[in-house]
Amino acid sequence: MTEYEAFAIELAREAARVTLPFFRSDISHEDKGGPAGFDPVTEADKQAEAAIRRLIADRYPDHGVIGEEYGADRPDAEHVWVLDPIDGT
Repeated sequence: MTEYEAFAIELAREAARVTLPFFRSDISHEDKGGPAGFDPVTEADKQAEAAIRRLIADRYPDHGVIGEEYGADRPDAEHVWVLDPIDGT
């Protein structure tokens, strides 16, 4: 397993840790899709992406991140992580 593959598993575990408490709960959502169509976002979406971003920033501070919930940070970096941790669309 490569360094990045092992780290991706670490990221998935952290996303699971912060999102599993929301599973089958009465979690609310907001529709950020507007006229383009229904695009729900929940607190679980936001917390998962925030947790993953923190780990990436700690381990690889020179890497960029593009995420569905919080946009782009250093998108022109040599290495860029693309995040949509809940549904992966």
